[in-house]
Amino acid sequence: MPVEMDSEGAKVRHRNSRPLARIASPAWKATESSGENDRVEEPIEDTSEGRDEEPLAKELILYAAGVLDWPEVRRLLERFAPGPLSRRALRELVPREAEGARLALRRAGELIERRRKGGGVPLGGCEDPVPLLEGAAEFSRALDGAELCAILRFLRGSTGALLFMRDMASALPAISSLAEGAPDLSALQSRLNASFDEKGELVDEASELLAKLRRSVQALSRQIDNAVRAIGNRRGLRNILADGHVGQVHRRAGRPVLAVKARSRGQVPGLVHDRSQSGETLFIEPREVLEQGNRLAESRADEKREESRIFLELTRDVIDRKELILELAARIAEFELAWLASEWAEQHGAVPARQPGDTGAGDGLVLRQMRHPLLVEALKEGRLAEVVPLDLRLGGEFDLLIVTGPNTGGKTLALKSAGLAVLLTRLGLPIPAEEGTTVPLFDGIAADIGDEQEIAQNLSTFSSHLVRIRDGLERADKNTLVLLDELGGGTDPDEGAALGDAILETLLERGVPTLCTTHLGKLKEFAFRHGRAENASVEFDLETLAPRYRLLVGTPGESRALYIARRLGLSAEVVNRAEERVERRSGEISELLKDVRRSREQAEVLRSEAEARVEEIAEKERAFDERREELVSREGRVEAEAQRGLEERLAAALDQLDAASALLPQLSTAPREALAEILKELEEKLRGATLGEKRSEFLAGLKKGQLLYVPRFKRRCAVTRIWKARRELSVRMGKADITLSFDHVTEYESL
Repeated sequence: MPVEMDSEGAKVRHRNSRPLARIASPAWKATESSGENDRVEEPIEDTSEGRDEEPLAKELILYAAGVLDWPEVRRLLERFAPGPLSRRALRELVPREAEGARLALRRAGELIERRRKGGGVPLGGCEDPVPLLEGAAEFSRALDGAELCAILRFLRGSTGALLFMRDMASALPAISSLAEGAPDLSALQSRLNASFDEKGELVDEASELLAKLRRSVQALSRQIDNAVRAIGNRRGLRNILADGHVGQVHRRAGRPVLAVKARSRGQVPGLVHDRSQSGETLFIEPREVLEQGNRLAESRADEKREESRIFLELTRDVIDRKELILELAARIAEFELAWLASEWAEQHGAVPARQPGDTGAGDGLVLRQMRHPLLVEALKEGRLAEVVPLDLRLGGEFDLLIVTGPNTGGKTLALKSAGLAVLLTRLGLPIPAEEGTTVPLFDGIAADIGDEQEIAQNLSTFSSHLVRIRDGLERADKNTLVLLDELGGGTDPDEGAALGDAILETLLERGVPTLCTTHLGKLKEFAFRHGRAENASVEFDLETLAPRYRLLVGTPGESRALYIARRLGLSAEVVNRAEERVERRSGEISELLKDVRRSREQAEVLRSEAEARVEEIAEKERAFDERREELVSREGRVEAEAQRGLEERLAAALDQLDAASALLPQLSTAPREALAEILKELEEKLRGATLGEKRSEFLAGLKKGQLLYVPRFKRRCAVTRIWKARRELSVRMGKADITLSFDHVTEYESL
């Protein structure tokens, strides 16, 4: 469980503002964020507050989300959201509890695998009911027709999603768990369905009074139109109507009017409602229909009042079920987030990270060919020519990795990529990497990345680093990932190296997983003096002076400042003097370090080869398992087809038997009784033939909402009602319910 620190340093348990105890994964429920004048005592993570349009939630600050580019990555992910519900869920997504993160990753993995095998997911993107409910509650007002229809569309979309999840219970167990115990809002959906048509308009049948008022309005409107049209067609008035408007009834403010030439105003007594832009035409409601028009306006007002009453009544029905709707919205949002993750994975080559202890997982943090999402997007848009994948290990053999090398070599990118992988995994999202990537579920990230000055606090660059490092040390433990960029920089090199050495020793003694970058040569020796520390370097092309962005674990990097200065044309005299002043180690120590470096490089090569071999074997095992599953599935399909064919033939035979029984009354008593006995015995045998073990289990387990196959219609239908004593059930076919015998339904779909 993530923890956060209060102003006195006490631990405060991480919480979601609206946990859903009945769902295994606390989801995306909104968290309280600080106001403009609130100050979050987390300076080590909160270095980039303000990059995004809105403040980060405290749970995200605990994971240094700002400096790890989460706001930008989140905006990238929003492009894959199927609808407004998942877009809001993503905006409010915060790090999950450990089990919730694992479950979210499993859901994403199931849909990724389904996509890989060519399976579809019936998801169009649900409406988001939460803002509508909150708006109605906040302002104590009734929902209007458009808003109620949005609620209805949400319920319809949810029904389809839940049916899919329940139907895929065996193939997608983590996904289908979202449907277990989901609120039943079918009554509310039916009420709204009966109140609105396909265009979202309130239907006449919404209430008896509304139907009566609308009939009255329509009848009175026709009478008035006919009366106005008759006036306009009178011989004496036709010539005074504006050209092209003879006999035509117009509407102004809902009132029936004639278009009369302005100079003939006095010949049509009545009320002027409007005039044309040129002023040559007046729109007059004849005096003869004014009283009828007033009655029509009153009837329309009564109609609007009745519509408002219905809206208020329907709003009460919705608000009464507010908590159930919110729970259902949370479940569907999790489904859509899994769909979003699978879509992103397909487009960007992402995979759900494994956790230590999982089959095929590594020890600690293991990134295989990870690519930063923003760089992948830049590559797809043509703004980058290449993205070099990152391979990185932390944990297992060492808890501290010190990355060295020249500037612009990708050291900071390595830290950000590792931190982002941890954050995305804790959010339940896949990361752009290869299979075998392992990410522990850390409780937080303490990050000192960047060198911006804290001007508001009058802090120098070095001081701002120390403030963030201080706060990170206060909460750093074995379950916190620490990221330190350019440790010891910004001050005297000797003092900076001494301070950096002490900080790293403290972290190492606590067993805190730490990634650190530095330019200080003395800190490069740290890994040679401590068993749980390791060096790494970023590769640099000395010929082109260009970074290669590859991370080499086991090899300390060199700044190559003097070499680069000479290549760039700095005066040879200046470079030579600098070389004379460089403190040189003895030849014996230098050679020893070179031997250690070569040994570690060789060990890394052997490790890489071994990991590649293990992954190759794992891939073969996965291929074997898939082949086995395919054979089992094929066997099941063949058995299902045979069973379905048998059931269809037996159903046809029973139909013929029923037809024969219907003819019995036409026979005389003796042969009728004898034949009836024969037909009864035959029916018992036929029904017994259909009641095999699987068939018996299928019929005994029938339940409302279940999808089953109806061969007569060649489609799947949802069960709406069951009469086991009568051996009958009703299924929904379009908008109608159809009653069928048990013999006419099956669980096997036509292949």
